[in-house]
Amino acid sequence: MTTRPNVLVVGGGVIGTSVAWALARRGVADVEVVDLDLAGIYASSELNAGGARATWWQPVNIETCRATLDLFRAHAGAFGFREAGYLWLYGDAALHGRALEKRALQNAAGLGVEALSPGEALERFPVLDRATEEILGATYSPRDGLVNPNAVRAWYRSGAESRGVRFRNRHYVAGVKTSLCAGVAGSLRRIDSVDVIEVERGDPVDEGGVLREILTTHRVPVAAIRAELRIPCDAIVNCLGAWSPIFAAKIGVSDVTEPVRRQIALVDVQPRDRPAGVELADLGMIVDTSGLYFHPEGPYVLAGYSNPDEAPGFDFRYDGDAFFETHLWPRLAHRASAFERCGHVRGWSGLYAVTPDRSGIAGRVGGFANLYEAHSFTGRGVMQSYGIASGMAALIETGDWGDLDLSPLSRSRFADPARWVQEDLHI
Repeated sequence: MTTRPNVLVVGGGVIGTSVAWALARRGVADVEVVDLDLAGIYASSELNAGGARATWWQPVNIETCRATLDLFRAHAGAFGFREAGYLWLYGDAALHGRALEKRALQNAAGLGVEALSPGEALERFPVLDRATEEILGATYSPRDGLVNPNAVRAWYRSGAESRGVRFRNRHYVAGVKTSLCAGVAGSLRRIDSVDVIEVERGDPVDEGGVLREILTTHRVPVAAIRAELRIPCDAIVNCLGAWSPIFAAKIGVSDVTEPVRRQIALVDVQPRDRPAGVELADLGMIVDTSGLYFHPEGPYVLAGYSNPDEAPGFDFRYDGDAFFETHLWPRLAHRASAFERCGHVRGWSGLYAVTPDRSGIAGRVGGFANLYEAHSFTGRGVMQSYGIASGMAALIETGDWGDLDLSPLSRSRFADPARWVQEDLHI
């Protein structure tokens, strides 16, 4: 017998899974999550760089990240969390000036962000021994760190399942059934059910496989259909990240989110190539003036760079040696002699769900009685997960945000640029 969910969460990435967990933790019964890729092979939250920081420039982003990092510290072993800090180098005077101004806001939240002169930054991080004249200053946030994103999502899912949340893998939402109902300000649409296609199991890693085809073309091949079903629900939450506009279009809602490819590589740096006294394994995240970012990852260094010329699209290709040689190695070697002879090990790509102001979207969808959304956090879903989930669960259960007011993240803000939650300090 099919159970009618009280809340149906569409999207089982870290945000969808954490929302389901938070709902169940509040005692909400009959929560169900549907997702095409619960293994996370193409999930943005599974493919990110593992940085976790609260040093943002907007209060709502600071608070949600600070709350999440508190959770990470409380369960550091389970999350693989290491409070290794973030060092941000500035070569642009205007950006550096704004970063210094924002320290008051950040430190009022207890982040302890330090302002470093170029000399202080280089003394503390001797690996940065090249082109030092380009560095105007730096900020260092010691309470930020590194986390295992796979472990974070697994922790939320385990906790959700132990509280009765049901997860449906290889389920793709093909359509939504709505009806009209009376609202406080007139008629509202109400989502009554979703039509779901269960996709045949197969090899999801194959670049020509069904899973990748659906995620990039948004069409389910007839031969891949295992079953079709309709799931009635009392409330629905769109947590599809980069795919949120695809779902929104099915119910006539325009979405500002754009999917943008981001590529990351593992780099091999031999000990003999490092200057005396430099131990890369002790580093946290370093963000260079060029936009390059890197941190230790097991025996290697993880490095990434967000190409500003990358066109939006559902693209999972990894450019391999070309990406490493064009975007990573020149920037690594320009900043540190330790990377002069580094080698490309392997890499991958994933999708950022990018909004015009580089902040996420959360709340109730206007014009609907029972439709909610939490998506498009522009690469920081993992580090905002607990804060976003806590606020969303409170809103869905009680109609009020509770301790974490996420109202600045409402989609209605995009109608007025003065209300945008602009984040410039992102990678």
